[in-house]
Amino acid sequence: MNIKNLTRVPFRGTGAAIFLAASLVITSLCFSSIVNAAEATQSASVTNIPDVIVSASRTEQSTLSTPASITVIDRQQIEASGATHVTEVLRGQGGVQINDLYGDGSRASVGMRGFNESAGSNTLVLVDGRRLNNPDIASPDLNSIALDDVERIEIVQGSAGVLFGDQAVGGVINIITRKPGALRHSLKLSAGSYNTVNFHGMTSQLLDNGVNYRVSLDLRESDNYREHNESSYLNGFGKLGYEHDSGSVFAELQYIDDQLNTPGTLFDDEVAADRRQVSANFANDFSDAKTRVARVGMVQSISNNWSFEGELTSRDLEGVFRLSSVFGAETQDSSQDRTINEFTPRFIGFIPALNNTMMTLGADVVASDYRLNSRFGEQSNDQSQRSLYAQAVVPATDMLDVTLGLRYAEVHNVLSDGFTFDNETIEDDVTVATFGLAFRSSKNLRLTFRADQNYRFAKVDEYTNAQPFPAPPETVILKTQQGLSLEAGLEWTQGRDTVKFLVYQLKLDDEIAFDPVNFININLDETERSGFITSGHWMVSKRTGMSASYTYTDAEVKKGTFAGKEVPFVAEHSALIGADYRLSESWQLYGEAVAISDRVFSGDFDNVLSRLPGYGLLNLKAEYSMKRFTVDARINNVLNKQYSDVGQLGTDPVTFASREAYFPSPEINFLLTAAWQFR
Repeated sequence: MNIKNLTRVPFRGTGAAIFLAASLVITSLCFSSIVNAAEATQSASVTNIPDVIVSASRTEQSTLSTPASITVIDRQQIEASGATHVTEVLRGQGGVQINDLYGDGSRASVGMRGFNESAGSNTLVLVDGRRLNNPDIASPDLNSIALDDVERIEIVQGSAGVLFGDQAVGGVINIITRKPGALRHSLKLSAGSYNTVNFHGMTSQLLDNGVNYRVSLDLRESDNYREHNESSYLNGFGKLGYEHDSGSVFAELQYIDDQLNTPGTLFDDEVAADRRQVSANFANDFSDAKTRVARVGMVQSISNNWSFEGELTSRDLEGVFRLSSVFGAETQDSSQDRTINEFTPRFIGFIPALNNTMMTLGADVVASDYRLNSRFGEQSNDQSQRSLYAQAVVPATDMLDVTLGLRYAEVHNVLSDGFTFDNETIEDDVTVATFGLAFRSSKNLRLTFRADQNYRFAKVDEYTNAQPFPAPPETVILKTQQGLSLEAGLEWTQGRDTVKFLVYQLKLDDEIAFDPVNFININLDETERSGFITSGHWMVSKRTGMSASYTYTDAEVKKGTFAGKEVPFVAEHSALIGADYRLSESWQLYGEAVAISDRVFSGDFDNVLSRLPGYGLLNLKAEYSMKRFTVDARINNVLNKQYSDVGQLGTDPVTFASREAYFPSPEINFLLTAAWQFR
């Protein structure tokens, strides 16, 4: 990492500088607090990492043996925050950048390690280990997971190419849903700004005979902040399971109906006139998507030391949409069909002869069928990926664990677009490896090092969607993106208090990016991202818990046409400070301040436009609980900051010059919620 670059660009904006300074001060205070053994008591919003996690080995594993830095947001933290969707929980977390088009989480993406422009392709999002990422460039639907159904969220910093394969470049986010226990029913009603109404109902039970079930229904309607931004959302989920002496089996079904009017971008003069308006060019745009998911899985012990785990998933996404440009409305609607079938078997075991080395041996098979009908005609890509992987966690000593891993993957595409490709076959393969160390120098201190190779195959629509005119196939064939991630970390834990520091460097060859000027996807020659993440969670008193994080990211194109330029849409600085205070057994207060520095506009590889301004947000929440009844109120953007979470390179319809285009974010808004728990 180039240390010189750490101070090359100052924090732009007084508010951002304050948050940076405060974050660093509070983190240092956290460290001091731990060293001096501050009071260890339960906090409603700040927790330590649990003893076992899933995301480090694709099965339950002790946190002490993994070389990765993993942040866990548990159920207590989620409830304390008053968040209503996953993006609100993730915003401001160390190493994470949220890009929310409309401010309601409906069209949001989560980026890690500076992959914010291509977040949906370089950050892997899982739900109970199931891929939420789409086969095309569309971001994973984070709104498809009802937050009331979430037990915890595991954030794996850095690449995990061996264990999770394709797209696990910047990091992995694994959303773990709640397991059935005793008979439990819940209802939640919410109402707030912009005529927002939410309903969530859930029932679950674990029967004496081992049968368990969970059924939930999530309904949302809102006018949202912008004109022509009305949304309607339905999410129905059902899971049936059976646990026996040697394992378990389950089957689950999910149906989602997501309808949204999309107001598009505004130029700076339009924002100044009325930031809530929709321009005439986008006044008829919309999206209507339906998703069906079916999944079965099992865990089966096959010996004293080995077990088998596997899942079979089928996901079908059908959508109709109208997506206009600044040059005028679309003359016809487009339709998109995506079918993804996955099979993920693996064997987990321990080898006593090798000091109880933990082995993970598995395969990932993914088959995707993609169809797009637009004004340019029909485009299709049938893509299949097959891979084999192995990972070993070797207890070298009582204090040192060594992780070794290897993955081989291959991809097969059959492309047709009516212009360049006519059942054209494109194939590629890649082999990646990982090496990691986890060293426990004392009961409280853990040191880690990890070197991990990663890769990303071109998405099913990256060959075809951006090429509406005939061209020689060799000019649009994309190489497989490959990279190497190096990182070292320190973690100090005492009770429920913890401090973390992680420094990293990520180099990529042939990074896949979209060039909006030439309207084509390209391979960048060489890019590099480096930086560090520091975070702390601690108890200030018996009633008060606090947390803080700060992330520095330096992302730069190293070679080729854009050599020396910043990678677009990457915030150099981001910070979070959060605190909760329990006034009494019934009353609890929570507040968070989030700051993000300015960025190059998305698509501006030449760095010629002005920068998307940074911003700071203050969010507050108050909660009153009594037995099984809870009422809370959350206010977002308390200081009424006018900002844009997303900005991209646009084209002036008159002069054809490049201009800054904005997605204005909501001003101050609130949500009132009442919840009941029944048993």
